[in-house]
Amino acid sequence: MIEKILSSPVYEGSKMLLDVAVRRQEIFASNLGNIDTPGFKRLEINKDFTKVFAEAMRAGKPTSVAMPEVVKDIKSPSQRKDGNNVVLQDELLAMNQNGAEYEALTEFVSGPMRMMKMAISGRIN
Repeated sequence: MIEKILSSPVYEGSKMLLDVAVRRQEIFASNLGNIDTPGFKRLEINKDFTKVFAEAMRAGKPTSVAMPEVVKDIKSPSQRKDGNNVVLQDELLAMNQNGAEYEALTEFVSGPMRMMKMAISGRIN
């Protein structure tokens, strides 16, 4: 039974999204760490990942998707004369949103384990 839960496409996809959320957090940290670096272009997850991942989920094969590529955001205009395009407020907002998504995914992924523990032990805590 546990193998069925842990190998389901939804569970596998959720674990993949957790890994992507961790990678995003690392990217936000890098962007914020380079906020004063002249000419720095912010980094981001390749925008095609969402589409590719959604197609893999529809096909029931989320593990067929590789971790997304990290790319420079050369399309965002620089707000500063030195060419740096990192905007503090945007990075912090995206970081908070990513944190909330990570927390929700963590709850979803750990749910089956809590239910199994409860079924085995016969206790809610």
